[in-house]
Amino acid sequence: MSEPPAPVPDATARRAIVLLPGLDGTGRLLADVAAALAPDYDVAIIAYPTQEPLSYDALVAYVRQRLPQRPFLLLGESFSGPVALRLAAEAPPLLEAVVICASFARLDIALKPMLAALAGIVSPRLVPTALLDRLLAGGRAQPALLAGLRRCLSDVAAPVLAARLREALRVDLPAAGVAVGQPLLYLRATDDRLMPASAPDTVAAIARDMHITAIRAPHFLLQSEPARCADAIRAFDRERLAAPASSIRPVPSRTASGHAHQDHRP
Repeated sequence: MSEPPAPVPDATARRAIVLLPGLDGTGRLLADVAAALAPDYDVAIIAYPTQEPLSYDALVAYVRQRLPQRPFLLLGESFSGPVALRLAAEAPPLLEAVVICASFARLDIALKPMLAALAGIVSPRLVPTALLDRLLAGGRAQPALLAGLRRCLSDVAAPVLAARLREALRVDLPAAGVAVGQPLLYLRATDDRLMPASAPDTVAAIARDMHITAIRAPHFLLQSEPARCADAIRAFDRERLAAPASSIRPVPSRTASGHAHQDHRP
């Protein structure tokens, strides 16, 4: 007797999405994109401890304990990309898809040892506001965003920020054998001055079914273009629900500058 057909997910049902924050870890800088997603999703932001340095291993365990007990999407912003990717690799049964925003599976940048050493000496809280604006927002951040960033950084202990920087510099998910089977959307900021150009490639190297949406914005993509990011996530979600399971393809071979399944939506 043949097996009954698998149930088809309801594309019109309200969905859940979990947001993991950038380096500050407070989650407060995700308020605008959370509001943009709220009409269509039940949004949860998981903030990280502000006074206790946690490794990526510890953060994965921390987030795992707080995931919803119903089907959900998982978004990792910048620093949290490796957390989301590692959780996805565990193949939790309720995780339907992954979104990685301006993030990485490995940071291919020069001078890693020197930068890691500097992370223990120069706190991000002491970086001049003008430099933060240039690196994160392309020099175009609204005063309210910069003030909010400063408040977030001041609420996090300096050793915690330093520990997170060191974790980001040494993580190497491809070398660790991490593999992501869920549909994955990479939100790429075309004017990113912080992520290396190879960052999407390091994610594509471990993803079975990766799509890229490019949005003209700086590294603070979710903060600069929350509505467009929410639209891209909704479109990706609709497309994956409509696609038959047989359409999922393995990651294709890539040239040095190529990316998998690119959707350019400036």
